[in-house]
Amino acid sequence: MNRNLFENFKKVIMKNILLVILLFCSSLLFSQEGVKVESITFKEALVKAEQQKKLVLIDGYTSWCGPCKWMKRQFKSAEAGLFFNKHFVFLEFDMEKEGKTLAEKYKKEVTAYPTFLIIRPDGEIQHKVVGADTLSIFINMVKRGLTKETSLDYLEKNYKQGKLSKKQILDYINALTDASSKKEVAEVANQLFENLSEKERVSSDYLLLYRCIHYRDWNSDRFAYYLRHYKEIAPMMDQESIAYVRMAALWSHFINYLTGMITPEENYGAELKNEIPSFRILLENAEIPDRDFYLALGDLSESQFLNDKIAYERDFNKVLSFPVDEEVYDVLMRSLHLVWGESSESMKIENKTGRMLEEKLNRSYEKK
Repeated sequence: MNRNLFENFKKVIMKNILLVILLFCSSLLFSQEGVKVESITFKEALVKAEQQKKLVLIDGYTSWCGPCKWMKRQFKSAEAGLFFNKHFVFLEFDMEKEGKTLAEKYKKEVTAYPTFLIIRPDGEIQHKVVGADTLSIFINMVKRGLTKETSLDYLEKNYKQGKLSKKQILDYINALTDASSKKEVAEVANQLFENLSEKERVSSDYLLLYRCIHYRDWNSDRFAYYLRHYKEIAPMMDQESIAYVRMAALWSHFINYLTGMITPEENYGAELKNEIPSFRILLENAEIPDRDFYLALGDLSESQFLNDKIAYERDFNKVLSFPVDEEVYDVLMRSLHLVWGESSESMKIENKTGRMLEEKLNRSYEKK
């Protein structure tokens, strides 16, 4: 009798083990199908989310949007399916077709594509992610929206009421960055920077204030401080962040100046006249290793802007005294063409200088 009981017990255990294995395999198979896109209405999705204790995630795209198509490919992976199917009722809408009503409902939130809205079952937006990125980075942004305390909606409301700590304001900056709200990122970051002590400003706890520096932050106290204290701050940052800050707040400006994206004929020209001297003052107090290169670019931009060809040749040669890579080469060649035009005499000067520039580029390659 005892032996029969033991055998029955073994059979039950084996059945349970097999059941667990089958469930595990089926979950893997399900995740390998990628993100499950629901073919239901928005209202039905809200009801389903409430029943399943999930959130609704809307992928707002358009047919002409390249980054939207790229993200759709990301959602086909097993990793994407495993994460999104667990947490969301996932919907896709072309915001210029079947998603027009939703685009109108959330018109303040949907201003670029792709826009991903994380919505609670009550229809209120909890978080927003705008743009395309690698799947791992995108999932990290979405994770902030899963947790109430790190979501955009919660942080925004509490920030306006003055209830956030300094560390929570950093979370708010991250949430605003997810939503691609660059203007708000700058405003919040500048305000927090003003409230930090000198010790906090060079602390690794607040590096985000420098990593989020963008194009229009070039004249902020925060960026000026970063340049003056570069030797203290930069060693705590990764090289990718350092390169991004330099590109966003310095190099991108000079690309605009030298390639004619900002010209004297535009209304912006009056502002440009003041920008270049301001950049010069900013850079003269900077600790960055390529300060003199950017000062030379500033001189070249100014002589090009003023159409002073004698000064331009002098400043051009000054820039050539620094290492030149392909990107700099391309910008300088476009600058040359703008200054010298297409006359035969001008083309001679352009060709001569262009050859000199090409030789400089080749020499820099030989040194590598």
